[in-house]
Amino acid sequence: MSQSNLNLVKFPAVIKLHADDELMLITNKFEFENDQNISNMYFQPQDILIDKRGHVFNLHKAERLTLLKTDDILSLDEVIMLVKLHLSNHGACCISKFSAKSIEDALHCL
Repeated sequence: MSQSNLNLVKFPAVIKLHADDELMLITNKFEFENDQNISNMYFQPQDILIDKRGHVFNLHKAERLTLLKTDDILSLDEVIMLVKLHLSNHGACCISKFSAKSIEDALHCL
C-alpha cells in the first residue's frame, strides 16, 4: 500500500467497481489496510475509491495495492445517486426519497 496516498483519504470511503452498482464501505484506514477481501481483489483501471469529501482515487494493484489520487471530486448529488443505485440493488424501498446533508452522511447509510 502506498502510505502517502492512503494518508490523503478521509474515511469513511467506498470502493466503486466499474460497471457495478455495488458499493463497498470502508470505515477506516485500518480496515482498508487489513481487509483480506480488499487485498485479494483484482482491480480494473476504472475502479475507484471515493472518500467522505468526494475525492476520487484510482485503485491499482501490481505487487501491492496502491491508491492514485485523481483531480476528480464527486458532488454530494453524484454520491447520493451512487448510494441510491446501491440501495436499490439491495431491495430498499422509497429510494427516490433518499437524501443526505453531506457525503459522509450518505456513506453512513450503507
